[in-house]
Amino acid sequence: MMRWICVALLTLLMAGCAGMDSDTARHRTPLENLGQTAAADVLKAPPWPDGTDSRVILVTPVQADADFGTRADARFNDALTRRLLSARQAPQVLSVSEAPAQPDAPANQWRLSSRLQAPLGAITLSDRKLYPYTLTLTLRRGDSDDIWWQKEIDGALDALGLPLSEAAMTPAP
Repeated sequence: MMRWICVALLTLLMAGCAGMDSDTARHRTPLENLGQTAAADVLKAPPWPDGTDSRVILVTPVQADADFGTRADARFNDALTRRLLSARQAPQVLSVSEAPAQPDAPANQWRLSSRLQAPLGAITLSDRKLYPYTLTLTLRRGDSDDIWWQKEIDGALDALGLPLSEAAMTPAP
């Protein structure tokens, strides 16, 4: 009898653990999805002149409008960097606070900057708020301030998936 009780308890314990949410299975936020999309565009869109295995990309933190919240930049940057690193033939990726042009930078060094803007502020619908955005990705060579490649991505993020600022959550009078 005791044996069956132990088996039943062990089965319940294992079933409970299997239902727990793991960190890898958690739902990604819209900002993380946007970071992954941006990285995919950076990896495939520009006509890279050098081999992918020797490329070095310096990634600066996204400049995000306050409408997207205090942690928006961290979520976006994390997803962008992880996706760049997880590519099949991933370039070397360095996260840096700033990446000014260096005259003696190697030819395989690139600087990636991004700007996430909320040009219209929030749009209130009957059941939710949307935040239209424009994400601008800019790629420059390591030794130049000239834009080598640039792409704008437009869309809207649902407020339920954003770490919004207090100002954004306060209803307008």
